[in-house]
Amino acid sequence: MKTAIQFGAGAIGRGLLGKIIHDSGYKLIFVDVFDKIVDQINEDGYVGLELMDHENKAIKLENVSALCSSKDEDLEKIYEAITKADIITTSVRVENLDSTSKIIAKGLEKKDPSTPKVDIMAFENAFRASDILKGHLLQNTSLTEEEVDSLATFPNTVTDRIVQNKTVDGRSVVEISDDFEAVIEQTKLKDSTTKPIKDAEYTQNIDEELERKLFLVNGVHAATSYFGYYKGYTMMDEAFGDEEILSDVKKLMEESSKVLIKKYGFDKVELDKFKESKLNRFLKTASHDEVARVARDPQRKLGKTDRLVSPAISAYDNNLEYDYLAKAIAYAFKYDNKEDEKALEIQDYIKENGIEKAIEHFAEIKKDERSGLFEKIVEEYEKID
Repeated sequence: MKTAIQFGAGAIGRGLLGKIIHDSGYKLIFVDVFDKIVDQINEDGYVGLELMDHENKAIKLENVSALCSSKDEDLEKIYEAITKADIITTSVRVENLDSTSKIIAKGLEKKDPSTPKVDIMAFENAFRASDILKGHLLQNTSLTEEEVDSLATFPNTVTDRIVQNKTVDGRSVVEISDDFEAVIEQTKLKDSTTKPIKDAEYTQNIDEELERKLFLVNGVHAATSYFGYYKGYTMMDEAFGDEEILSDVKKLMEESSKVLIKKYGFDKVELDKFKESKLNRFLKTASHDEVARVARDPQRKLGKTDRLVSPAISAYDNNLEYDYLAKAIAYAFKYDNKEDEKALEIQDYIKENGIEKAIEHFAEIKKDERSGLFEKIVEEYEKID
């Protein structure tokens, strides 16, 4: 039987990747830093899921086990499993890919070069997350890039599914929706003629899939959270229920859509259907989601290649509209949640250097290069009380 290792046994790790990998016939090993969920999986011998679109019908993913990456006695087992794995996937959040790469590196260093390559895929909310993982791995290994490439491949991915953690009879269970995305960069697989995860989609152009999801799902979600935080909302359904916020978000979606059509030639009718389905899904599930969770780590979300700044830059460079993207960026710079370390770092930087320097530092939008966009963000920022 083929073996898969899934780093991260959270809601996405179990509810999306665990489900589709299990359904593809793999012996599945979860790796997680938290011993509580590892112990539960090993005690139960299965992962419990509930199908939210089918009256919460309970199902079990069997033939699974788990190892704890924070326990020395499990680390050697993880390294050994990596040497034999057919695929390795992650859903650990992009800021944890560095620490995850150190573990994967140790396993690859022990792998027999004569054995088949392992496909390593990072399913994270970031642009080309597998490339990011590989970059960290190369910094954390004694192997050369040529040696790593002889042992593993790093196809990029797109991932999306509504998942919710819940407790049933004292056990952690994940509610999952029917609708999901799991897209894999087929050209980078060790065998590009195969489909190692049966329910995933495979694409020759991962960038257009990545940016469609990043701009119209992650970007919309983030913008709504920053607008909602300013109005004092704590839950996402409150933010989506605010007519002014919903209007601004729809206009932001339209701006991002024009960028995608210009850049990749998306069909407008199909893109409008995609937008409508994603917005309806947000409206349906927002009551379960906290503003602070969606808004967390604004530094990453203000990155040049991320969900708000990237479409804004493309809009400016292509003489398209960017007013509502600029507004969302401004509100992200205003996000001052005292429980969010990354948000407070931005606020400290602004206090010391001013908003103009902060835009150049965090968003990498230079005043002398993109003056119109830069000035619009400053203008929107200064409007906020």
